[in-house]
Amino acid sequence: MSDAQPDSEPYEPVPAPDYQGHLPAGRPRWKSRLLRLLAWGGAAAVVATVALFAGYLYLAREVPTFDTVKDYRPLVSSHVIARDGTVVGEFFKERRTVVPMEKIPRVLLQAVISAEDKDFYQHPGVNPVALVRAAIVDTLSGRKRLGASTITQQVVKNFFLSSEKRWQRKLKEILLSARLERNLSKDDILFLYLNQINFGRARYGVEEASLYYFNKHVWEIDLGEAAILAGLPQNPSRINPRRHADRAKRRQIYVLDRMLANGYITRAEHDSEVEKPIVLPPVPPEPPGAFYLDEVRRQLVAQYGEAAVDGSGMTIEIAMDPKLQAAAETALRDGLRAVDRRQGYRGPRARLGAGQVEAARSALSQKLGQQALGGDEVSVVDLDGIPENDAAKPDSLARGARVRALQEDETYIALVTAADAREAKVWLAPDVTASVPFSTMQWARKFSPEKSTPLPRGANEVLAPGDLAEIRVLRLATTRDGPDHVRPTRLEVALEQDPLVEGAFVGIDLKTRQVVALVGGYDQTLATFNRATQARRQPGSAIKPFIYAAALESGRYTPTTRVDDSPEVIVDPWTGKPWKPQNFEKDEFAGPIPLRRALAESKNTVAVKLLVALGLDKLRTEAAEAGVTSDIPQSFTAALGTGEAGVLEMVNGYTTLATWGQKADPILIRRVVSRDGVTTQAAKLDPVQSMRADVAYLTADLMRSVIEDPEGTAHSLSALGRPAAGKTGTTSEHRDGWFIGFTPTLVAGAWVGFDDHRMMGSYETGGHCAGPIWLSWMRAATAGTDLEPWPQPPPGVTCERVNRNTCALANDNDPFAVRECFLSGTEPTPAQTADLPGSPDDFYQAPR
Repeated sequence: MSDAQPDSEPYEPVPAPDYQGHLPAGRPRWKSRLLRLLAWGGAAAVVATVALFAGYLYLAREVPTFDTVKDYRPLVSSHVIARDGTVVGEFFKERRTVVPMEKIPRVLLQAVISAEDKDFYQHPGVNPVALVRAAIVDTLSGRKRLGASTITQQVVKNFFLSSEKRWQRKLKEILLSARLERNLSKDDILFLYLNQINFGRARYGVEEASLYYFNKHVWEIDLGEAAILAGLPQNPSRINPRRHADRAKRRQIYVLDRMLANGYITRAEHDSEVEKPIVLPPVPPEPPGAFYLDEVRRQLVAQYGEAAVDGSGMTIEIAMDPKLQAAAETALRDGLRAVDRRQGYRGPRARLGAGQVEAARSALSQKLGQQALGGDEVSVVDLDGIPENDAAKPDSLARGARVRALQEDETYIALVTAADAREAKVWLAPDVTASVPFSTMQWARKFSPEKSTPLPRGANEVLAPGDLAEIRVLRLATTRDGPDHVRPTRLEVALEQDPLVEGAFVGIDLKTRQVVALVGGYDQTLATFNRATQARRQPGSAIKPFIYAAALESGRYTPTTRVDDSPEVIVDPWTGKPWKPQNFEKDEFAGPIPLRRALAESKNTVAVKLLVALGLDKLRTEAAEAGVTSDIPQSFTAALGTGEAGVLEMVNGYTTLATWGQKADPILIRRVVSRDGVTTQAAKLDPVQSMRADVAYLTADLMRSVIEDPEGTAHSLSALGRPAAGKTGTTSEHRDGWFIGFTPTLVAGAWVGFDDHRMMGSYETGGHCAGPIWLSWMRAATAGTDLEPWPQPPPGVTCERVNRNTCALANDNDPFAVRECFLSGTEPTPAQTADLPGSPDDFYQAPR
């Protein structure tokens, strides 16, 4: 059988080329070239495919996954909740509050799509037409003019990529955009965009932006407000409606135009919003508690780290009571201003050069015309913060000035235009001038805390034309002249100055040990140093209650025990140097007086004699048992508070006395809850009976005389009209002034002094400079509450009626009888009373 196949063509092998590469005759040259071209093209395609795949694998390994919207874990502000449930602060790196898609109004979604990506719901994540168009325009113009990024690409860039302009980043952006579109729905991508994007002023996401610009939640905004928000992401700083209303209006109109073109709004709705000016509500005042929040944050950062505090979205419940906190800040500010006025006037903030007043007014008027607030507010120029070397330059003055709304009880730096003996004239705006009467500046003697200087005799001795002087608005009434203009009809102002002297205040709820108020200085925007928790100052006589507690506990002393108030030279056993303690009254001594009177009048000689008799260790032990753990110096001067302690520490120590010896840490943070709802920290009141209850009660009862006794160092505070106890503290040369006191429900303490420890002036005792701060706060804190009686004594305390002069038991008809408490077993007995020698007072007490 033959192998030939007659029905098929015979096989003819392709002739091999000759040694020069020429094909044999019989095949056209073009066919050969085509075959070679196809072969090379196929090879190139294979190589390109491999290269693209390799590039994909290379880029894909660097691109994070984002499989579901549940993977969205952005930086979220941590919110601080006060005792009454109100939000009083946020800790953040990016100020963001995530809101679900269902709470974002449809009109905002339409505005954002119109402004940023009209084909969002149609494209697969990248818009090729837009990319080509942008590339052509940018190439022809030589610079970037058109944006081609879709909302999906913007989400990718904001979440995962840097802003560098390199082809690798762009490829990653396209790659991840496709992946995002596969894994998430369009609404999920829009949800990410609206909660992540920057809207300026550290506000991220539509909720924080809406709260900042419109003072309302995002679900409450209208069409015009939605168009403003939708336009902001293009350039938040440049078109911020609070600073650049004209630019913001142009951008808003653009968004409205796009919404009209896309059929989202009608022509009537479009035209109505275009005609409206942008009028924003004033920025809400910051809630009270800046120093309090600073201390809370410091504690949280020490425990959780800065990243967690500023970005994990935790909820922090704190003990602060906003009303009591606001009252504390007001009390401290008013008290420090009162001290500051007694120290004199430090002069204007700065002075203009001769002949520069009119030029300055012109420059300032021009700035005001560009940035007037409009609405229902009177716009004025505040020159606060102008550097002194710029004051003589009207242009620099205008650049540094701020446009603010004129409001009662606010301070402003104003330009003085004239001054005579009766008054000074100040300029705040072209149609806002005011008179500063001399009656409001009679205090303005030349600044000198250490010694007295002459008082001024006229306003022109205090202020002169060209001065930049601080004033306070006392009264303000306004009227509207037109749709966009409001002017004052009544404006009363007074000379003011920010105090140089500083202070601190702490208020604690006795039952819960929660710190309801804490203020670390006059103004946290001027200095962030928290004097309530970070400063350490000499407590002065505020340390004495712990000496008296040690004396009572020893059993050797009772409230009626007489100790000699007389000068005595004491040799310090640690230094060998002699020392002669002096009372505040210098050369005045009362002789033998009861312990109660000695504490009420803060007799230094008695405190030192008690400490010498008891020893330093007893004072250290008693103070530590109360919670005052700061070092007490190895010297009998410790009886006068020459050691150093913190304000919160001292107030908490008094809280132990006021709770009859129960020591506990002060509570600022009540609870911390993670963004997932898990409680990670909860404060528990776990007091320890560290002091004897009877000793603590008796010490507190002695401290009532500091206020109730007409000769007590804080008798002026009896104006509170409630049972109260406390102690003043004044250090050497009046460098520190204290008052710490308590009622049956609250304890509070104030400290006043200069940061650099200079003298405050001979008038500034603790009762005079710190006492009024305490009284002001206690009045506010107890207003509208029932009068609380002083608690009944605990077991171990016996109260008797004694004669206030002899301290013996009083008979039934004794007109000088007073109630006195003793540790049980130390009270006077009838036998002791019968053995008392007569005294000159007996003649006046004898029955007639």
